[in-house]
Amino acid sequence: MKKIIWQTKTHLVSDSFRNHQLSSVANGGNAYDFYSAESLCGKYDIEMSDAALLQAGESTLSYWRRMRRDVPLADAIICEPYPIVFGRRIAGIKYAGMIHHIDDVLGKSSVKHSWYFGRLKRRLSKLDMVITVSSFWKSYLENIGCKSVRVIYNSFDTDLYRVEPEIVSNFKSKHGIPTDRPMVYIGNASRQKGVYEVYEKLKDEPYFLVMSGPQNHAPDLPVKYLKIDHREYLALLTASAAVITNSKMIEGWNRIAHEALLCGTPVVGSGVGGMRELLEGAGQLIATSDSELPAAVKELIQNRTTYSASGKKFVSKFDMHYFRQSWLTAMEELMERK
Repeated sequence: MKKIIWQTKTHLVSDSFRNHQLSSVANGGNAYDFYSAESLCGKYDIEMSDAALLQAGESTLSYWRRMRRDVPLADAIICEPYPIVFGRRIAGIKYAGMIHHIDDVLGKSSVKHSWYFGRLKRRLSKLDMVITVSSFWKSYLENIGCKSVRVIYNSFDTDLYRVEPEIVSNFKSKHGIPTDRPMVYIGNASRQKGVYEVYEKLKDEPYFLVMSGPQNHAPDLPVKYLKIDHREYLALLTASAAVITNSKMIEGWNRIAHEALLCGTPVVGSGVGGMRELLEGAGQLIATSDSELPAAVKELIQNRTTYSASGKKFVSKFDMHYFRQSWLTAMEELMERK
């Protein structure tokens, strides 16, 4: 059995894989990476790299030195951005990069970030393969010189997204959700996710707005905030009349939009980055400016059945069978590369 080492700096991903259980505080990228590594088990001997983990309080220089001393024994290595920048290349080992998105805005914010992202792009172009999550990022990566880019879309266990009406009713009752007006979920409670702009545009509309996330980074907004587990999160998505993903950062995909569509709830989003491919493929609405949000939400609610059907049909293709087969095919191709 051929061996693959997964290099991540993130303990959450590594610990989740070793425990065979995704952490409850994992973000979308963490979840994708965990399920990617899990999908390769059985076909390959796959392990997480201890050397690639960034230790608490460790300096960049210390991490770099440690990575330069690491001599992994494997047929292939899948590396996330930080190990790509600071790791070494060992002759005879195939290398694949895992990229969700690249933050060019952050890359221009300081000399340090400019150096980091510049080196990341140069090293990506020299890898044997790069795996990413949308056609938007495939084109981006090819434009910076990457020669073998594969798209593997975010995927989910679609059976988990059938939420019974009784669960939805209990969720509303537990969290004090009113029944006299439509509930609209506006995403993670974070400025980067555009919740402030959504509130300004919808505050005078007849909706009950809700936001969630592991931490409330918009506590000054007079919007209902919920810190809930994944089961209740699915009830929230199902209970919503519409979901807004008004992200201001260049998204890799958008797992909130994807999960909302699996629950049968229509979505309007900013369409930045890979999110546009998701929304267009699913027949949803894109608000290119915040001023379009009130009309878009009204349209979704008035024609919810149509948008719900087209959205669910599109995203249901990306189940865990598709995901596993896509990863196995990519790794077979990587192993065969000269």
